[in-house]
Amino acid sequence: MTVENQGFNFKKNGIKIILIILGIILYSLGLKWFIYPSNILPSGFTGTAVLLQKILENNFNIILPITVLNVGFNIIPTIIAFKYLGKRFTIISFIILFSFSLMADYIPTIELTKDPLVSAIFGGLLCGFGASLFFRCGVSSAGFDFIAMTISTKFHVQAFGYVLIYNICLIIVQGILFGWQYSFYSIICQYVCTQAINTSYRHYEAITIFIISNKADEIANAIIKNTRHSSTKFDGMGCYTKNKKSMLYMVVTQPEVRFITQIAKDCDSEAFINVVQSKQIQGNFNYLSVDKDEIDMSF
Repeated sequence: MTVENQGFNFKKNGIKIILIILGIILYSLGLKWFIYPSNILPSGFTGTAVLLQKILENNFNIILPITVLNVGFNIIPTIIAFKYLGKRFTIISFIILFSFSLMADYIPTIELTKDPLVSAIFGGLLCGFGASLFFRCGVSSAGFDFIAMTISTKFHVQAFGYVLIYNICLIIVQGILFGWQYSFYSIICQYVCTQAINTSYRHYEAITIFIISNKADEIANAIIKNTRHSSTKFDGMGCYTKNKKSMLYMVVTQPEVRFITQIAKDCDSEAFINVVQSKQIQGNFNYLSVDKDEIDMSF
């Protein structure tokens, strides 16, 4: 079994296309039906675009579409993403950004509730869940995601906490310019959204896999052939059966676990596999590239 990067196959990725479209719709509805009517700022560069739109409208009587502002703010992050995250990932993510920005400009604003707390929670959930669908499909909503994921790629750390700090700074500016009444609800909304994304996006979570098998060499060779990972082999003996056994030890990323354990089962259906979370790793380790379709990204 060999996994090859054969480009974007519409039949294979049909469910991803549907989920991305659903994510765009959820994100746009969260903006127009909960966040905008309650004067709450969304997170990231979209929030920056909304804030700048209000500043221009209130002070200079200039109305610019969110699409124009969002695209403008994303020029530099897109260039950075091209370098560190890959062309395919960047292009699809930018299309997503353009799509939900365009929908946000044309979908009618509907105030479903007059309670700003309800709007903050449900607006954050819709936007966060929509963005999570993008991540689960191997893309993003662009904007500050590009910067956060670049940090994750270069330094192998979760960066969405820094996104939250940026958003809080954005809300402080909102409070200074337009009053603090809804700024606190914006914090709640953005926290809910950021946590929803952070919970779903586990791309750089390191996982340790132990595989005990009589066919350790065959499994190890299959893993090397189909992934960028190798393993360490230990020879031992079963304490109960007294039979000789071999154990493979390796560390992979969370999305690769299902794929690698399936390789082991295909080679040896009786293999014993233990999967545990790795708190910290040091040394040479290959993280999965976001621009490679190397693994099973299904739910």
